[in-house]
Amino acid sequence: MFAQLGDIKFELITYFNGLTETVSYNYAQHERIENKPLLQFLGKNLLEENIKLNFHRSFCIPEDELKNLVEVADKAEPLKFIKGNGEYIGVFVIEEIGKTVEQTSAEGDLLSIQVDLRLREYTGKIPEDDETEKGFKKK
Repeated sequence: MFAQLGDIKFELITYFNGLTETVSYNYAQHERIENKPLLQFLGKNLLEENIKLNFHRSFCIPEDELKNLVEVADKAEPLKFIKGNGEYIGVFVIEEIGKTVEQTSAEGDLLSIQVDLRLREYTGKIPEDDETEKGFKKK
């Protein structure tokens, strides 16, 4: 396994095709009369991770894999992102899913698609998966 996002595991040989991490910084620009503007550092922006995935008919059903990603994204839940070596990257939401059809059969069935998954760091409160009952115990 190369990485895991929530319950979704990305296998290096079958799915994963690249990971790009973007760290950016935020500046305010203050205009000045008859002079160049001044920049003021405001802080770091949220971390962005871009993952390229290949879904090919030889090892999966591309439509099902894409559907699973869309269902997870539609829930708009923050997900833990962990690399296969155990390195904890942080908590992210799926911000964008792009797909490129690479191969189809003569009938138009998908054989291979490339999926670009854009994740954005999530810094809000993470909902707990607490299955215990709150309050008084019921008999």
